[in-house]
Amino acid sequence: MAFDAAAAYLSNASSVPNVSSSLKLELYGLFKYVNVSSVPTTPRPSIFDFTGRAKWDAWAAAGNTHSSKAGAESRYLEIARSLGWKEGAVAETAPESEDENIWDSDDDTTRPSKGSGEPAGLGNSVSSMARPEVEEDASLHGLAVSNQLQELVSLVQDEPSVDINARDDFGYTPLHLAADRGHFPIVEFLLEKGADRTIKDEDDLTAIELAQAAGHERIVQILSSPG
Repeated sequence: MAFDAAAAYLSNASSVPNVSSSLKLELYGLFKYVNVSSVPTTPRPSIFDFTGRAKWDAWAAAGNTHSSKAGAESRYLEIARSLGWKEGAVAETAPESEDENIWDSDDDTTRPSKGSGEPAGLGNSVSSMARPEVEEDASLHGLAVSNQLQELVSLVQDEPSVDINARDDFGYTPLHLAADRGHFPIVEFLLEKGADRTIKDEDDLTAIELAQAAGHERIVQILSSPG
């Protein structure tokens, strides 16, 4: 099958490390469309899994762009040919690189920056950036992420002037973080303290949109409730 042959070629092609991240992501989305389904089969990854989100979005984009499996396969082959693949071609093995180990396993790690979309998508899976190691964080945002309700309550009581709607370095409020992670008690407490559910993050998403994307229906319900 031409598609399988192209995927095998690209998994070892020396030209691939020089391909843009956006093209690698497109290939990933097309591969998943053809081999798995036209849409992602899992909830959108956490906002802290930047590479996982980029992969998920690429898969979703393939489904939105192509109306049939044949169309997705045709686009994949078109890109493969532009990278040197021909029927029966054998790829020149790409040199190993710590930052380009992108073809073999979802458990492999690279070091992309936020939103860089470093994964590719020519084989069965691609590498994924390891979720950042987070030291114990007793800040408003850290407690929201780690689902430490009692500590969060104590912090707000001890520091009544604390800004419930403060943004972190990535533009997220505590409500964004708790909604994305599925921490219902934290969301409930923040709303009781006046958290603004209309604030958008740097991707122009509100807390309820993050919860919807992650499949946290209970949080979606409370965020959509008046008052």
